[in-house]
Amino acid sequence: MKEIENCTAELVKAIQESSEYQEFCRIRDEIAKDPQKRERINRFRRHIFEVQNTKESVDMYEEMERLCREYEDFRRDPQVDAFLRSELRVCRILQKVTTKIAQSVELDTQDVTSGMIDL
Repeated sequence: MKEIENCTAELVKAIQESSEYQEFCRIRDEIAKDPQKRERINRFRRHIFEVQNTKESVDMYEEMERLCREYEDFRRDPQVDAFLRSELRVCRILQKVTTKIAQSVELDTQDVTSGMIDL
């Protein structure tokens, strides 16, 4: 277990030292200086999260289009656009790492998960 903890610490350090994460932190800190802009970004992010995680039957494509139209002018702000793009880059790094781990560690769950619908 100690080796896993050490490797995890090294992975976290590598992510934190990556240019993608450093850029995200720089832009995040700039945005923090403007509480109104930060709140509007967070509102947008919250709406996106809610749409992506809703249990209700909604047309995901239609709802995302609606949100993009609603926030179109706001997203034209270069600082807002830079923040959202940098956040997405960091999220994709994390997604790739977790996907690689999940694909590489066989838990023999086929019998448990067969026939289940995506949650």
